[in-house]
Amino acid sequence: MKRQISVLMVLLALFTVACGSMNRATPEEWDKAAMEADVRGKVATAVPGKTFDIGVSVNDDKVVTLTGTVDSSADKRAIGDAASSVNGVARVINNITVR
Repeated sequence: MKRQISVLMVLLALFTVACGSMNRATPEEWDKAAMEADVRGKVATAVPGKTFDIGVSVNDDKVVTLTGTVDSSADKRAIGDAASSVNGVARVINNITVR
């Protein structure tokens, strides 16, 4: 019985340490993640066929960078405009290339 309690205590201590060391997202990281999701949603609406071909990243200054390739300059422009329309985006860097 004493051994079982000891094992249980060790497992409980390991669990406590593991939970305490987990990375926690800060509200700023949540904002960036939410903004990225909003941009991806707008891209999916603007040019549905390119949703997974376009890379979206948001930096700490809320500048959105777009990467990837599209078939036409109209698609590139539509994706850039969609990203710009997201609330909170300070600027869009459109690095999308046209094939």
